[in-house]
Amino acid sequence: MEHDQVDDRHSFADYVRQLRAELNDPGSAAKWENLTLPDFLEGMEAWGRDWGERAQTNPWRHAADVLTAASIYE
Repeated sequence: MEHDQVDDRHSFADYVRQLRAELNDPGSAAKWENLTLPDFLEGMEAWGRDWGERAQTNPWRHAADVLTAASIYE
């Protein structure tokens, strides 16, 4: 599932489960830049400060976008 497919709490929970599985799989985790919680939160903060577009109107989709960005944003 891609983050842009999240549209409700169930798909959000499924997406979070998928992210957790990726992080726990060494092969999949290789595509993450922020593997530790401090780095992940720093990426989330930086993305939140730098993002110049409007938030998604669907809060579940927006939350998925934030999590996705935090996994790779430096």
